[in-house]
Amino acid sequence: MDVEAREAELARREAEEARREAELLRRDREKAERAEAKEAERRRRDLEKADRDAQKELERRERDRLKAEQDAAKEVERRERDRLRAEQDVRKLAEQRERDRLRAEQDAVKQAEQRRRDEERAAQQAVREAARQLREAEKAQRAAALAQQQAAREAEKARRQAMRVAGTESVPADLPPGIAVLWRSPSPGRPGPRPSLTLEQIADAAVALADAEGIEAVSMARLAESLGFTTMSLYRYVSSKDEVLSLMSDRASGRPPVVGPEVGGWRERLELLLAVQRPILHAHPWLARSSAVLHAVGPSRLAWMEAMLSALDGTPLTEHQKVGAIGLLASNTLDQLRIGEELSGTGRTAAVGTAGDGGPPPDLGDLITVLASADEHPALLRAAAQGAFSFPEDAAEPDDELDFGTVLILDGIERLIALAG
Repeated sequence: MDVEAREAELARREAEEARREAELLRRDREKAERAEAKEAERRRRDLEKADRDAQKELERRERDRLKAEQDAAKEVERRERDRLRAEQDVRKLAEQRERDRLRAEQDAVKQAEQRRRDEERAAQQAVREAARQLREAEKAQRAAALAQQQAAREAEKARRQAMRVAGTESVPADLPPGIAVLWRSPSPGRPGPRPSLTLEQIADAAVALADAEGIEAVSMARLAESLGFTTMSLYRYVSSKDEVLSLMSDRASGRPPVVGPEVGGWRERLELLLAVQRPILHAHPWLARSSAVLHAVGPSRLAWMEAMLSALDGTPLTEHQKVGAIGLLASNTLDQLRIGEELSGTGRTAAVGTAGDGGPPPDLGDLITVLASADEHPALLRAAAQGAFSFPEDAAEPDDELDFGTVLILDGIERLIALAG
């Protein structure tokens, strides 16, 4: 028992010793592990410190680099600012010099312009003075020329009157009969009894007949009857109705007034002549429908043509332009009279006849309103609606105002004179 107990105790002791050795080994191992862990931690901390130091060094170097770059950029900016400031100073100096130069040029231009205006003003005054003197000279020349023309006309009139009294006035043989009758002596120059009629009496009777009954009523038979003569006896004085028409046209036209420079310029003189001529034509409306007016180149027609042409003396128009201008005025005057007569009813009967009941012919504006269509004749309908084709009963009577066509022609002549001047 004792042996077993001792062996058991010994075994227990050996086991306890082994346990203590194992515990010591465990502790040594743990100590070694802790030492290794501490060494690893130290190494880790050293590495981290080295990394931090390296990072700090990198950051320091980056800061130094950035600072160097910033310093360089600041230096560049400073130099750029200095350069820009220098350029601005140079530009301001150049602008100041340019402003001074422009101001000097403007002052020089203003002075030159002032001198030019002064010179132009002086030249214009000289031109106006010269023009005034020229106008006065031209006015004096025109007055002298008109006086000479008037004296020449009076002398020619006296000469012709003396020739008529003496019965020695001759007519060129090559003149047409309708014109020759206007220029021959009142005496027929034929053998036989002394004539009881004059050409003036025949013309006056024909004018009265045409005024009363129209140009269509003038015939050799009616004229002889109104004079108390036979038709055959009338042929001792005129050879045909054409000669009668020429005589009455020239007689009815009358003579123009003497229009001198005291009336005014060319336009005032023409307007005065037209104003005198208009009541003559309205008193004898058949003149507008008689072809004899165009062919009766007698004393009256030449007198009117001379007065019209003389009114344009002193203008820069050529002689062709003057003749064209007075021809246009004459044509317009006759056309206006003829149209007015026809549209007012006095001359429309011969053109379109009377109404079916024998009354006056229908108004042209009313006819257009009835016959025209809005699709094909819109302009005609607009004019008719505003009464453009309807003339009042007194439309044939002359008034103090020139018609639209005459004013338009005079404006055109004025423009032509301005362009020619």
